[in-house]
Amino acid sequence: MRILIVDDSALYRKILSEAAGALPGVTAVSVPNAELALSKLASEPVDLVLLDIFMPDRNGPEVLAEIKSLYPKQNVVMVSGATGRDAGITLEALSNGAIDFIAKPAAGGLATGAELMKKEISRVLDTVRQRSSASDGTPRPAAPQEAAARTSLPAFSRSRTNPPAFLDLVLIGVSTGGPKALGEMLARLSPDFPVPILIVQHMPAVFTLSLAGQLDRVCPLQVKEADDRRPLKAGEVLIAPGGRHLEMVKDEGGALSTRITDTAPVHSCRPSVDVLFESAARCRLRGVVSVVLTGMGSDGAEGLEKLKACSPVWSIAQNAATCAVYGMPQAVVNAGLADEVLPLAGIGPRLNQIFRVS
Repeated sequence: MRILIVDDSALYRKILSEAAGALPGVTAVSVPNAELALSKLASEPVDLVLLDIFMPDRNGPEVLAEIKSLYPKQNVVMVSGATGRDAGITLEALSNGAIDFIAKPAAGGLATGAELMKKEISRVLDTVRQRSSASDGTPRPAAPQEAAARTSLPAFSRSRTNPPAFLDLVLIGVSTGGPKALGEMLARLSPDFPVPILIVQHMPAVFTLSLAGQLDRVCPLQVKEADDRRPLKAGEVLIAPGGRHLEMVKDEGGALSTRITDTAPVHSCRPSVDVLFESAARCRLRGVVSVVLTGMGSDGAEGLEKLKACSPVWSIAQNAATCAVYGMPQAVVNAGLADEVLPLAGIGPRLNQIFRVS
Protein backbone atom coordinates (compact mmCIF):
# COMPACT_ATOMS: atom_id res chain seq x y z
CA MET A 1 0.00 0.00 0.00
CA ARG A 2 1.41 3.37 -1.07
CA ILE A 3 0.38 6.48 0.86
CA LEU A 4 0.92 10.07 -0.27
CA ILE A 5 0.95 12.59 2.60
CA VAL A 6 0.18 16.20 1.67
CA ASP A 7 0.79 18.69 4.51
CA ASP A 8 2.63 22.02 4.66
CA SER A 9 3.74 21.34 8.27
CA ALA A 10 7.09 19.56 8.49
CA LEU A 11 6.14 18.30 11.95
CA TYR A 12 2.94 16.64 10.79
CA ARG A 13 4.62 15.23 7.69
CA LYS A 14 7.09 13.61 10.06
CA ILE A 15 4.39 12.30 12.42
CA LEU A 16 2.23 10.92 9.59
CA SER A 17 5.20 9.45 7.68
CA GLU A 18 6.57 7.66 10.74
CA ALA A 19 3.13 6.39 11.70
CA ALA A 20 2.37 5.09 8.19
CA GLY A 21 5.85 3.66 7.69
CA ALA A 22 5.55 1.63 10.90
CA LEU A 23 2.63 -0.34 9.43
CA PRO A 24 3.52 -3.59 7.63
CA GLY A 25 3.51 -3.40 3.84
CA VAL A 26 3.07 0.40 3.75
CA THR A 27 5.27 2.86 1.88
CA ALA A 28 4.75 6.55 2.66
CA VAL A 29 5.87 9.58 0.65
CA SER A 30 5.24 13.14 1.84
CA VAL A 31 5.05 16.47 0.00
CA PRO A 32 4.41 20.00 1.33
CA ASN A 33 1.99 21.40 -1.27
CA ALA A 34 -0.66 20.72 -3.87
CA GLU A 35 1.56 21.08 -6.93
CA LEU A 36 3.96 18.41 -5.78
CA ALA A 37 1.04 16.19 -4.78
CA LEU A 38 -0.53 16.39 -8.24
CA SER A 39 2.86 15.76 -9.85
CA LYS A 40 3.37 12.68 -7.68
CA LEU A 41 -0.11 11.33 -8.54
CA ALA A 42 0.63 11.78 -12.24
CA SER A 43 3.90 9.86 -12.04
CA GLU A 44 3.13 6.84 -9.86
CA PRO A 45 0.21 4.83 -8.44
CA VAL A 46 -1.00 5.82 -4.97
CA ASP A 47 -3.50 3.82 -2.91
CA LEU A 48 -4.33 6.57 -0.42
CA VAL A 49 -3.83 10.32 -0.16
CA LEU A 50 -3.76 11.87 3.32
CA LEU A 51 -4.65 15.50 2.64
CA ASP A 52 -4.30 18.39 5.07
CA ILE A 53 -7.28 20.75 5.40
CA PHE A 54 -5.30 24.03 5.43
CA MET A 55 -2.29 24.76 3.23
CA PRO A 56 -0.85 28.10 2.07
CA ASP A 57 -1.15 27.63 -1.71
CA ARG A 58 -4.53 25.90 -1.91
CA ASN A 59 -6.68 24.52 0.87
CA GLY A 60 -7.55 20.84 1.16
CA PRO A 61 -11.05 20.96 -0.39
CA GLU A 62 -9.66 22.76 -3.46
CA VAL A 63 -6.94 20.15 -3.87
CA LEU A 64 -9.53 17.40 -3.30
CA ALA A 65 -11.66 18.79 -6.14
CA GLU A 66 -8.64 18.74 -8.49
CA ILE A 67 -7.67 15.21 -7.49
CA LYS A 68 -11.22 13.85 -7.93
CA SER A 69 -11.53 15.63 -11.28
CA LEU A 70 -8.33 14.03 -12.59
CA TYR A 71 -8.57 10.71 -10.73
CA PRO A 72 -12.21 10.04 -9.79
CA LYS A 73 -11.46 6.72 -8.06
CA GLN A 74 -8.55 8.00 -5.98
CA ASN A 75 -8.97 7.35 -2.24
CA VAL A 76 -8.54 10.60 -0.30
CA VAL A 77 -8.74 10.97 3.47
CA MET A 78 -8.73 14.44 5.04
CA VAL A 79 -6.39 15.23 7.95
CA SER A 80 -8.17 17.73 10.15
CA GLY A 81 -7.84 19.64 13.37
CA ALA A 82 -10.64 19.32 15.90
CA THR A 83 -11.91 22.91 15.90
CA GLY A 84 -15.39 23.89 14.77
CA ARG A 85 -13.98 25.59 11.66
CA ASP A 86 -11.95 22.52 10.71
CA ALA A 87 -14.97 20.26 11.31
CA GLY A 88 -17.21 22.22 8.95
CA ILE A 89 -14.64 22.18 6.15
CA THR A 90 -13.89 18.50 6.72
CA LEU A 91 -17.56 17.57 6.42
CA GLU A 92 -17.85 19.53 3.17
CA ALA A 93 -14.90 17.51 1.87
CA LEU A 94 -16.61 14.27 2.91
CA SER A 95 -19.66 15.34 0.92
CA ASN A 96 -17.46 16.03 -2.10
CA GLY A 97 -15.54 12.79 -2.46
CA ALA A 98 -13.24 12.26 0.53
CA ILE A 99 -13.87 8.79 1.94
CA ASP A 100 -13.02 9.58 5.57
CA PHE A 101 -11.01 11.84 7.86
CA ILE A 102 -8.54 11.52 10.70
CA ALA A 103 -8.08 14.12 13.41
CA LYS A 104 -4.64 15.56 14.10
CA PRO A 105 -3.41 14.87 17.63
CA ALA A 106 -3.84 18.03 19.69
CA ALA A 107 -1.07 17.42 22.21
CA GLY A 108 1.14 14.79 23.81
CA GLY A 109 4.41 14.96 21.89
CA LEU A 110 5.79 13.30 18.79
CA ALA A 111 5.74 9.70 20.08
CA THR A 112 2.15 9.90 21.33
CA GLY A 113 1.00 11.62 18.15
CA ALA A 114 2.65 9.01 15.96
CA GLU A 115 0.99 6.18 17.90
CA LEU A 116 -2.45 7.79 17.57
CA MET A 117 -1.91 8.38 13.86
CA LYS A 118 -0.70 4.79 13.39
CA LYS A 119 -4.07 3.52 14.68
CA GLU A 120 -6.03 5.97 12.56
CA ILE A 121 -4.07 5.26 9.39
CA SER A 122 -4.48 1.51 9.95
CA ARG A 123 -8.24 2.07 10.26
CA VAL A 124 -8.54 4.03 7.02
CA LEU A 125 -6.30 1.54 5.19
CA ASP A 126 -8.82 -1.17 6.13
CA THR A 127 -11.45 0.99 4.45
CA VAL A 128 -9.30 1.36 1.32
CA ARG A 129 -8.70 -2.40 1.16
CA GLN A 130 -12.39 -3.16 1.49
CA ARG A 131 -13.28 -0.60 -1.20
CA SER A 132 -10.63 -2.09 -3.48
CA SER A 133 -11.92 -5.63 -2.94
CA ALA A 134 -15.50 -4.53 -3.64
CA SER A 135 -14.54 -2.72 -6.84
CA ASP A 136 -12.63 -5.65 -8.36
CA GLY A 137 -15.14 -8.26 -7.25
CA THR A 138 -12.73 -10.00 -4.88
CA PRO A 139 -14.43 -11.37 -1.76
CA ARG A 140 -13.06 -9.60 1.31
CA PRO A 141 -12.13 -11.84 4.27
CA ALA A 142 -14.07 -10.75 7.33
CA ALA A 143 -12.07 -9.09 10.09
CA PRO A 144 -12.06 -11.23 13.25
CA GLN A 145 -14.50 -8.94 15.08
CA GLU A 146 -16.88 -8.95 12.09
CA ALA A 147 -16.75 -12.73 11.74
CA ALA A 148 -17.42 -13.17 15.45
CA ALA A 149 -20.40 -10.82 15.28
CA ARG A 150 -21.88 -12.65 12.32
CA THR A 151 -21.46 -16.12 13.74
CA SER A 152 -23.06 -15.02 17.02
CA LEU A 153 -26.22 -13.94 15.23
CA PRO A 154 -28.61 -16.73 14.26
CA ALA A 155 -30.44 -16.21 10.98
CA PHE A 156 -33.57 -14.23 11.76
CA SER A 157 -36.78 -15.90 10.68
CA ARG A 158 -38.68 -13.11 8.95
CA SER A 159 -42.41 -13.38 9.45
CA ARG A 160 -43.29 -9.89 8.22
CA THR A 161 -44.06 -9.10 4.58
CA ASN A 162 -45.07 -5.45 5.05
CA PRO A 163 -44.05 -2.62 7.40
CA PRO A 164 -45.93 -2.50 10.73
CA ALA A 165 -49.25 -0.64 10.66
CA PHE A 166 -48.29 1.61 13.59
CA LEU A 167 -44.83 3.16 13.56
CA ASP A 168 -43.27 5.28 16.30
CA LEU A 169 -39.96 6.37 14.77
CA VAL A 170 -37.04 5.79 12.38
CA LEU A 171 -33.60 4.68 13.60
CA ILE A 172 -30.55 5.10 11.36
CA GLY A 173 -27.00 3.75 11.75
CA VAL A 174 -24.10 4.79 9.52
CA SER A 175 -20.31 5.13 9.52
CA THR A 176 -17.75 5.53 6.71
CA GLY A 177 -19.28 7.54 3.87
CA GLY A 178 -22.08 8.66 6.18
CA PRO A 179 -22.15 12.46 5.74
CA LYS A 180 -22.62 12.16 1.99
CA ALA A 181 -25.12 9.30 2.29
CA LEU A 182 -27.15 11.07 4.97
CA GLY A 183 -27.27 14.26 2.93
CA GLU A 184 -28.59 12.42 -0.12
CA MET A 185 -31.13 10.41 1.84
CA LEU A 186 -32.49 13.11 4.16
CA ALA A 187 -32.87 15.60 1.31
CA ARG A 188 -35.47 13.28 -0.24
CA LEU A 189 -37.72 13.12 2.83
CA SER A 190 -41.10 14.83 2.87
CA PRO A 191 -41.43 18.02 4.98
CA ASP A 192 -44.55 16.33 6.41
CA PHE A 193 -42.60 13.35 7.78
CA PRO A 194 -44.69 12.27 10.79
CA VAL A 195 -42.26 10.63 13.27
CA PRO A 196 -38.91 11.39 14.96
CA ILE A 197 -35.67 10.20 13.36
CA LEU A 198 -32.63 9.25 15.45
CA ILE A 199 -29.21 8.83 13.83
CA VAL A 200 -25.93 7.34 15.01
CA GLN A 201 -23.03 8.40 12.80
CA HIS A 202 -19.62 7.15 13.96
CA MET A 203 -17.79 10.42 14.56
CA PRO A 204 -15.72 12.11 17.29
CA ALA A 205 -16.79 15.15 19.32
CA VAL A 206 -17.12 18.57 17.62
CA PHE A 207 -17.77 17.11 14.17
CA THR A 208 -21.37 16.02 14.76
CA LEU A 209 -22.50 19.56 15.58
CA SER A 210 -21.17 20.67 12.20
CA LEU A 211 -22.73 17.62 10.57
CA ALA A 212 -26.13 18.48 12.03
CA GLY A 213 -25.83 22.01 10.65
CA GLN A 214 -24.80 20.75 7.23
CA LEU A 215 -27.70 18.29 7.06
CA ASP A 216 -30.16 20.86 8.35
CA ARG A 217 -29.42 22.98 5.27
CA VAL A 218 -30.38 20.20 2.83
CA CYS A 219 -33.11 18.36 4.75
CA PRO A 220 -36.70 19.68 4.78
CA LEU A 221 -36.90 18.59 8.43
CA GLN A 222 -35.10 20.19 11.36
CA VAL A 223 -31.79 18.43 12.09
CA LYS A 224 -30.03 18.88 15.44
CA GLU A 225 -27.33 17.29 17.54
CA ALA A 226 -29.11 15.36 20.30
CA ASP A 227 -28.90 16.52 23.90
CA ASP A 228 -29.86 14.72 27.09
CA ARG A 229 -33.52 14.28 28.10
CA ARG A 230 -34.88 15.82 24.92
CA PRO A 231 -38.48 14.77 24.17
CA LEU A 232 -38.78 13.13 20.75
CA LYS A 233 -40.87 15.20 18.35
CA ALA A 234 -42.46 14.25 15.06
CA GLY A 235 -40.51 15.48 12.07
CA GLU A 236 -37.31 16.22 14.03
CA VAL A 237 -33.98 14.56 13.21
CA LEU A 238 -31.51 14.05 16.07
CA ILE A 239 -27.87 12.98 15.63
CA ALA A 240 -25.87 11.32 18.40
CA PRO A 241 -23.24 13.74 19.75
CA GLY A 242 -19.73 12.73 18.71
CA GLY A 243 -17.90 10.57 21.22
CA ARG A 244 -21.04 9.82 23.29
CA HIS A 245 -23.78 7.20 23.11
CA LEU A 246 -27.35 8.14 22.16
CA GLU A 247 -30.12 6.10 23.82
CA MET A 248 -33.87 6.50 24.03
CA VAL A 249 -36.09 5.99 27.06
CA LYS A 250 -39.84 5.79 27.64
CA ASP A 251 -41.49 7.22 30.74
CA GLU A 252 -44.48 5.81 32.60
CA GLY A 253 -46.85 7.79 30.39
CA GLY A 254 -45.32 6.37 27.21
CA ALA A 255 -43.47 9.56 26.18
CA LEU A 256 -40.10 9.00 24.47
CA SER A 257 -36.98 11.08 25.11
CA THR A 258 -33.21 10.91 24.63
CA ARG A 259 -30.50 9.87 27.03
CA ILE A 260 -26.82 10.70 26.42
CA THR A 261 -24.28 8.44 28.12
CA ASP A 262 -20.53 7.91 28.34
CA THR A 263 -20.52 4.17 28.87
CA ALA A 264 -17.82 2.04 27.26
CA PRO A 265 -17.49 1.91 23.46
CA VAL A 266 -19.22 -0.97 21.65
CA HIS A 267 -17.40 -2.47 18.64
CA SER A 268 -14.78 0.22 19.42
CA CYS A 269 -17.47 2.81 18.66
CA ARG A 270 -18.95 5.58 20.74
CA PRO A 271 -21.57 6.50 19.67
CA SER A 272 -22.67 2.98 18.74
CA VAL A 273 -25.62 1.91 16.60
CA ASP A 274 -26.07 -1.21 18.74
CA VAL A 275 -26.50 0.95 21.86
CA LEU A 276 -29.26 3.00 20.20
CA PHE A 277 -31.06 -0.06 18.81
CA GLU A 278 -30.87 -1.93 22.11
CA SER A 279 -32.28 1.06 24.00
CA ALA A 280 -35.20 1.11 21.56
CA ALA A 281 -35.72 -2.60 22.22
CA ARG A 282 -36.17 -1.85 25.93
CA CYS A 283 -38.89 0.70 25.09
CA ARG A 284 -41.17 -1.98 23.53
CA LEU A 285 -42.42 0.22 20.69
CA ARG A 286 -45.49 -0.27 18.48
CA GLY A 287 -43.33 -0.26 15.37
CA VAL A 288 -39.95 0.93 14.08
CA VAL A 289 -38.24 1.40 10.74
CA SER A 290 -34.49 0.80 10.97
CA VAL A 291 -32.05 1.90 8.28
CA VAL A 292 -28.42 0.73 8.17
CA LEU A 293 -26.26 2.64 5.72
CA THR A 294 -22.66 2.51 4.51
CA GLY A 295 -19.91 1.79 7.03
CA MET A 296 -17.07 -0.46 8.13
CA GLY A 297 -17.63 -3.27 10.59
CA SER A 298 -20.86 -4.77 11.89
CA ASP A 299 -22.19 -2.22 14.40
CA GLY A 300 -25.99 -2.34 14.35
CA ALA A 301 -26.58 -6.01 13.54
CA GLU A 302 -26.70 -7.31 17.11
CA GLY A 303 -28.81 -4.39 18.28
CA LEU A 304 -31.21 -4.91 15.39
CA GLU A 305 -31.66 -8.56 16.28
CA LYS A 306 -32.61 -7.55 19.85
CA LEU A 307 -34.93 -4.82 18.58
CA LYS A 308 -36.72 -7.25 16.25
CA ALA A 309 -37.21 -9.64 19.16
CA CYS A 310 -39.02 -6.94 21.18
CA SER A 311 -40.95 -4.79 18.68
CA PRO A 312 -42.36 -4.93 15.15
CA VAL A 313 -39.55 -3.67 12.88
CA TRP A 314 -39.14 -3.03 9.17
CA SER A 315 -35.42 -3.13 8.38
CA ILE A 316 -33.85 -1.43 5.36
CA ALA A 317 -30.19 -1.98 4.40
CA GLN A 318 -28.30 0.04 1.79
CA ASN A 319 -27.14 -2.07 -1.14
CA ALA A 320 -23.49 -2.84 -1.89
CA ALA A 321 -23.31 -0.91 -5.16
CA THR A 322 -24.09 2.45 -3.54
CA CYS A 323 -22.11 2.03 -0.29
CA ALA A 324 -18.75 3.72 0.24
CA VAL A 325 -18.00 0.61 2.33
CA TYR A 326 -20.35 -2.38 2.38
CA GLY A 327 -19.72 -3.52 5.94
CA MET A 328 -22.51 -2.59 8.35
CA PRO A 329 -25.34 -3.22 5.84
CA GLN A 330 -23.70 -6.48 4.82
CA ALA A 331 -23.69 -7.65 8.45
CA VAL A 332 -27.45 -6.99 8.63
CA VAL A 333 -28.07 -8.82 5.34
CA ASN A 334 -25.83 -11.78 6.26
CA ALA A 335 -27.68 -12.18 9.55
CA GLY A 336 -31.01 -12.41 7.71
CA LEU A 337 -32.26 -9.23 9.38
CA ALA A 338 -32.96 -7.08 6.29
CA ASP A 339 -36.54 -6.76 5.05
CA GLU A 340 -35.45 -4.63 2.09
CA VAL A 341 -32.09 -3.92 0.44
CA LEU A 342 -32.22 -0.66 -1.51
CA PRO A 343 -29.90 1.71 -3.36
CA LEU A 344 -29.22 4.94 -1.49
CA ALA A 345 -31.35 7.02 -3.85
CA GLY A 346 -34.36 4.83 -3.15
CA ILE A 347 -34.30 4.91 0.65
CA GLY A 348 -35.71 8.40 1.23
CA PRO A 349 -38.62 7.90 -1.21
CA ARG A 350 -39.30 4.47 0.31
CA LEU A 351 -39.52 6.02 3.79
CA ASN A 352 -42.01 8.57 2.46
CA GLN A 353 -44.03 5.72 0.97
CA ILE A 354 -44.00 3.72 4.20
CA PHE A 355 -45.21 6.73 6.18
CA ARG A 356 -47.69 7.77 3.46
CA VAL A 357 -46.32 11.26 2.86
CA SER A 358 -45.21 12.93 -0.34
